[in-house]
Amino acid sequence: MATPGAVPDAATEGAGTPDAFVRARRQTWGLIGVVIGLSALLRFYFGPLHQDPGYHFFADTRLLGAIPRAGDVLTNIAILAAGVAGLALWRRVHIAPEERPVYGLLVAAMLATAAGSAWYHWAPSDARLVWDRLPMTLVVAALATLVLADRVHPAFARAAWWPFAMLGSASVLWWAWTGRAGADDLYPYLAVRIGAGAGMVCLLLLRRGRHTHAKWLVAAIALDVLMTVCERLDYEIFAATHTLISGHGVKHLLAGALLGCVLAWLVRRKVTGLEPQRF
Repeated sequence: MATPGAVPDAATEGAGTPDAFVRARRQTWGLIGVVIGLSALLRFYFGPLHQDPGYHFFADTRLLGAIPRAGDVLTNIAILAAGVAGLALWRRVHIAPEERPVYGLLVAAMLATAAGSAWYHWAPSDARLVWDRLPMTLVVAALATLVLADRVHPAFARAAWWPFAMLGSASVLWWAWTGRAGADDLYPYLAVRIGAGAGMVCLLLLRRGRHTHAKWLVAAIALDVLMTVCERLDYEIFAATHTLISGHGVKHLLAGALLGCVLAWLVRRKVTGLEPQRF
């Protein structure tokens, strides 16, 4: 029996009433509808957004033994390390029972992202890029779910993870399918990636969290911004470091650090005792 006035631990805190789950599920599908509607509107007004053919031309093309483009391939070890750490921390993270599937998705997606990114950079092409982007959207789905559960209501841990995972996967598969027809469309994928990032930033700024140590999430967002800058400066960073590492290679290292920040938040956080906010 719980001690009166005690603050519940994240591992034992429930996801609320059935009504809360219904509201969370309804709002989850509402958010998905907004993303789909925005993508359709952009496509209607501007036509499909094509993948830049020059995207696959990265700065670091060096060969290391039998490994082509070794810099961009091997820096995925940082992401792999985060996934392995996620497995090792399975019993140490402070998450509620209903968040276990979300955490499982996060860890599996981190490991798959490391493999998919290495596979893509071994021989960059649109066909291989699918296997790079697909697991990344699953990482985004898990992170968005965890932030919603923390900042809005724990019921989102049950209601949101699999619809978000389906949306992310569908956005990548849509791009691949439209590409086969010669009119590839990136709008749904970008709507998922940018929309999820912007939504998480807004939640961190506008809603109080149920857990402590949110500074780790702030650090993760800062790293995400830095990753985008490094990706854009792929050739410039490669030249500035005298071909030691490219901007895309730095992006992979920062991605591992970002995921490490998320794991640090899940390990170190404690329930504040604040009641879930109205939603």
